[in-house]
Amino acid sequence: MSFRDPVDTPGPRADLAPLVLPRLVIRRLLPTAALRPWVDHYWFVQGPPPDAPTRNKLYPDGGTTLTFRRLDTTSPTAGWDITCRPVAAYTTTVGASLGIRFRPGGAFQLFGMSLEALSDDDLWERFAPDDWLALRDELPALPLEERLARLDAWLLARAEANGPRIGHVQRLLPLIDSGRFTIDRVVAHHGLSRRTLERTFRHQVGLAPAQMDLLQRLKHARALLARAESSLSQVALACGFHDQAHFTHRFRRHAGETPGEYRQRKLAQIYKA
Repeated sequence: MSFRDPVDTPGPRADLAPLVLPRLVIRRLLPTAALRPWVDHYWFVQGPPPDAPTRNKLYPDGGTTLTFRRLDTTSPTAGWDITCRPVAAYTTTVGASLGIRFRPGGAFQLFGMSLEALSDDDLWERFAPDDWLALRDELPALPLEERLARLDAWLLARAEANGPRIGHVQRLLPLIDSGRFTIDRVVAHHGLSRRTLERTFRHQVGLAPAQMDLLQRLKHARALLARAESSLSQVALACGFHDQAHFTHRFRRHAGETPGEYRQRKLAQIYKA
């Protein structure tokens, strides 16, 4: 794949469905097509502080985020947000923030750094691209579309420099997304040993393959539960769980609440909006 073609002139780009949280709406936009094997989307939020601290739960899915904060000031900050387990996040101020959401393994491919290295601020500052700080400081002066075009260009330059490829993780993501992933299937049909598969996922994603598969099925379940179109048993079967009891057990361990409680809370948020 060549990355030498110029980035498109800034203009309207495709929006994904926004992420709606209590008193907060996060806009999501697609990167340029050449980056999509590794970058899932950009997200942007801007607004005044909420009238009270807003508690949201962040759920891991194997992806990572590079976040630029305080873009409405002359002192922006930036850093990696990496989590392998659900965490509570409290929003007390919003301002303007912009994030690059990488697909599982995408940050490794573009930056050549493992998840362990990216999560270490000292290592990131030591091995980050030379123009990293200049990029951070340049973004506040640009309108949103020019910010996104600048990020496209920056990431394409990383791709040109590091020669990323469609690696094992990227090739297996469609299997994981479709619910057809099993370690036995991969070993039998993709020429990978169990040891190589485990090592690759832990190094590039920070998760074992089975953990990654479970998180993706639970992510799909959360999306279905946020709508009232399917029963809990139908959601369980659609997401690859043997029965509703198994689904409820796994979901409660993951989310800290039952599927029914999660659905009730999400639908209540929608009706309040």
